[in-house]
Amino acid sequence: MGAPSYAPETLAAYFQPVHPELFADPRLGRLLSKLRDEDPDLVLAVADVDRSRIRDTLGLTPEERLRACYRVAETFQGMRVVETRRR
Repeated sequence: MGAPSYAPETLAAYFQPVHPELFADPRLGRLLSKLRDEDPDLVLAVADVDRSRIRDTLGLTPEERLRACYRVAETFQGMRVVETRRR
């Protein structure tokens, strides 16, 4: 496998764990603490979320977001059909 295509600083900006101070937040803290206790893997998975994709999506109109979501759903539906045919 080759070297990463992005500089470490860029990757650090895109992929970040839940910031510890959010657990003390009056609105989010209780929910995050509950998630950490009940499903710690879910909280750890936050570090694997590419923030650039979220930022790009927020730049779309609600209609564009809905269309994009529909395309993803169609893709997943197509995968289910292929998997069913293989069995």
